[in-house]
Formats: sequence, structure tokens, C-alpha cells
Amino acid sequence: MEIEFIKLQSCGSDFIVVDTFKNTILRPDQLPGMAARITNRHFGVGAVNVALILAGEEGRLRVLCYGGDGEECRPDPLALRCVARYAFDAGLVHSETFTLEAGELRHAVEVIDSLNVMVRSGPAYYWDAERVLKERAGETITRTVAIGDKELRFTPVHVNGQHAVFYAGEASGDLQQLAQTLESSHLLPTGPSISIVRVISREEMSLRTWQAGRGETYASENAACASVVATVINGFTDREVQVHCEGGNLFVEWAENDNRFYTSGPAEYVFMGTYYYEEAEAT
Repeated sequence: MEIEFIKLQSCGSDFIVVDTFKNTILRPDQLPGMAARITNRHFGVGAVNVALILAGEEGRLRVLCYGGDGEECRPDPLALRCVARYAFDAGLVHSETFTLEAGELRHAVEVIDSLNVMVRSGPAYYWDAERVLKERAGETITRTVAIGDKELRFTPVHVNGQHAVFYAGEASGDLQQLAQTLESSHLLPTGPSISIVRVISREEMSLRTWQAGRGETYASENAACASVVATVINGFTDREVQVHCEGGNLFVEWAENDNRFYTSGPAEYVFMGTYYYEEAEAT
């Protein structure tokens, strides 16, 4: 079976986009096996996820995302940005502003120019994901964790998963060592992303993020949004912040009127090709 694909990246996170309007031979039962092989960096094309574009409701486009384990997963905003870039350039939509369906969620996107795409996401939640997190006067959600003879402050935020946001200066040193110490000591719940933020000004910060099972990432849009929430709540930054990640820059606005994130960043083409997937490999 020949599958046409195009690979895009946003801030160093790469995604294989498969247009099912062109690849009409794909069956639902083939997707897990195909995704596991095509995302493999040794035996396939190599990517974080594969994102399939399908027909949604009321003329919208739907995004179906699979990870390297072959399991369906929630599309990362970085993946949605790449899908939006391709969909607009390929003529699947006819306006710079449109909506992508991902499961039960609807994501507004806007193609700003030939490089940048805005993705709306959110809102933010408290760590238990039961209540929406807003900036409230006098409220403090920052916690402390003791590592050796040090007490480190972090701000817990839930943005499509749990994020523990630490601050440079206090959590100076190696991100990997910090994350592995927290994981091995069970000082935090299993699986949160660990981020270290360095505030440059009220409109600018740098960010490094460690994700359980993946290690340090070039960029995590969810972590970037969570970090902006943390710095706003602690009075370090304004609501519109340029976030410098290892793989590139994201501009994050945490809007006060609807508590959502409007994040602009790059979506760039890497290459396109044909992947040969044999039916026997799925069994």
C-alpha cells in the first residue's frame, strides 16, 4: 500500500500529516499499525505523531492523531498548527480562519502568514482538572517540594495534562536531574511535565520542559501555556508573552475574557513522500 504523506514541524516537534481525501484506501483497522511504523525513527519516516485529516461535521475538518505506540491520542496544539498549515495551503479550506475538530473539542485556528499559525486552546485548570483556573486576587496556588536541603517552589497547572512549573534561580542546574529526582522520589504525582521558566521581562520568558517518557522536548505548547498561567498568577509577567523554547518561539496570550490561550507559532514543511505499508505488517 502506498501512502502519500507530508512532514511538518513546529518548534522542533515533527508530525506526519496524512490527507485521507487523497489516501482513500486507508481503513480504520489499519491506522494503529501504520502509525506505529511510520512514526518510527529507525524503520519509518520518524515523527512525534501521525495526524490524519478527515471530513468532520458541517464542512469542518477533523484531525485524528496516533502516537508511536499505535494508540490514538489527543492532538497536540503543535500538531494542530501543522495540520492547519497544510489544510490551508492544500485548499482544503478557503479562509485563513477556520475550525478543526479533534474528538469532542473544536479548535479555532488562523493562518497568519506564510510561516505563522494561531491555535486557540484551553482553558487552564487546577491540577485536579475539576475547576477552571483563573487569576484571582489574593489566591496562591504555588507549592513547595523539598529536594535534599533545598525547598523549591513550583506552580501546579493543568493544561491538557499536569504541569509543574519551577523557576530558574531556585531550580538552577540540570533539568534532567531535577525531573529524574522528582520521578524517582515520588514527590509529585506520576507523570507531570516538569518545566523551568526564566523570566526575562514582563513580556518575555525562556522555557525548558521535560515530559515523562519522552525526556526533554524541543517545545511543548501545553507547557508554554501552563508556564504563562504560572507567571501571570505569581505577578511575574503580563498575559501576552513571547516564550523562547529550545526549538523555536511561541507567542502566548492567556485571554482574560474567555480564559483561553491564543498561541501563535511557526509551522514549516520538512519533506513529502510516499510510504510503503504492507498489509501483512499490520498483523
